[in-house]
Amino acid sequence: MAISTPEKNQSIEKLNVPQYGIGKILWMFAWPAAWFTVLIYGFGRLFIPEGSTTPTWLLLLMIVLGNVAELAAALILLRREGYSLSSDELRQRIRLRWPKGFKAWGVAVIVLILGMSLSMVMGAVNRMMASVPGFVPPQWWHVASNPTVPVNSAWDAFPDIHLPGNILFVMLYFTVTLVFNIFGEEIYYRGYMLPRMRGVFGRWDWVANGVLFTLKHVYQRWMYPGILVGGLCFAFAAGPLGSLPLAMIYHWVGNYLIQMIFLIQAAFGAG
Repeated sequence: MAISTPEKNQSIEKLNVPQYGIGKILWMFAWPAAWFTVLIYGFGRLFIPEGSTTPTWLLLLMIVLGNVAELAAALILLRREGYSLSSDELRQRIRLRWPKGFKAWGVAVIVLILGMSLSMVMGAVNRMMASVPGFVPPQWWHVASNPTVPVNSAWDAFPDIHLPGNILFVMLYFTVTLVFNIFGEEIYYRGYMLPRMRGVFGRWDWVANGVLFTLKHVYQRWMYPGILVGGLCFAFAAGPLGSLPLAMIYHWVGNYLIQMIFLIQAAFGAG
């Protein structure tokens, strides 16, 4: 018995969804990597004062400009394939549905717990990798994703933001990261790309998706260990469990839950 998505549904998707060759798959992961690299190391670098770190406003701008390209690409490509962007169409085309059955939800909870546990372990591995030549983050890299800089509070992660009482920033950060980073990456990599990788990788398409998603983050390669754990969890949720919304939840929890708790505490003067 399948874990979640019935085999019949998977067969229908496999028949209806165009399948990409290995060259097209690699290209579809390579262009976002190049886009982010140009944005961060080319355009973004121009706005970082000498001897300083990336301002938070610039970090948010890079998220918007980078991820909106992925989101737009996914929606445009879906439309070009002849599908409307209605909720009914998207539910089938990008697996916009929840897991079915107690067994599937049990597996989902186990994967979430394992993923969070492994991510905590990978924090130390990220720090080790960040000391390896070729993987050392630039000194100007934002501290929120720089494992070489200790972060014990929201003030450590966002030193240039006045946090007490700043509910507006908390709402802005939540909106930008959810709408652009989570929706953008998940709709593109898991919603659009994953169903088109089965022709090459078969039942292990979700593994290939997680690995390629990790390699795509070459612009912050010192985070590879943690990204790999997350990428595999997200792809498993959208692949074997057949649920893009679940992948989005995994992604948001893994990337932003702790940050949001610290930010809310700081905004209300509780941390």
